[in-house]
Amino acid sequence: MEELWGNIWNVISSDFGTGLIGALIGGGFTILGSAWQTRSANKAAERAHTRETARQALATITALSTYAQRRTYIDHGTFEDREEWNHELETQRSTLVSLLALLPDGESQTRSRCIDLLMAIKRWERKVWPEYRIYATFHLAEMALWLAALARGSKPPKKSDVLKEAEKRVISLRREALEYELADLEQRAEDYGLDPGETQRAEDIRTELASPALALPVAEAA
Repeated sequence: MEELWGNIWNVISSDFGTGLIGALIGGGFTILGSAWQTRSANKAAERAHTRETARQALATITALSTYAQRRTYIDHGTFEDREEWNHELETQRSTLVSLLALLPDGESQTRSRCIDLLMAIKRWERKVWPEYRIYATFHLAEMALWLAALARGSKPPKKSDVLKEAEKRVISLRREALEYELADLEQRAEDYGLDPGETQRAEDIRTELASPALALPVAEAA
């Protein structure tokens, strides 16, 4: 046995043995280095794919928002008006769902947030167009913030109460329209006087402006 171990030691300590061990160690490090490079390349490719997907989704959101801003439907619109918008909404929604589904599991927070926002945009049925457009574009804008952060490689933004912000904007626009109409009536009252119908309209506007439904938050009302 001692002779056997002695022979083994002689082989190990020889130039051949040293070279063999060095080759084995070097080969091991080469394999590890190659595996590390492969993983790094895969991660880089995944990041690039994720950012490109986010950019594509962002472009789709921008296109839909621009489409909405360019529409000048009156009040509740005609049946054809609503069909036109709803068709565009559903078409782009399908595209966005497909793009969001391509985001990796590591971006599930952004994916879930954007899906929730997208599905919160209802079909145009009851609201007047200017108000509906506010709700739709506010949700699209929030989606754009999240996807832009992902495209930049930044952390996701804080969630905002989109519905509340949209509601505040709608109330603000309603008040502005009523205040403008009331100011016009009051000016006409000074210049020419108002007929009974106009006088009643002015009173109705004052009542509506004082109603809780059009009350702005304290910070905005100030």
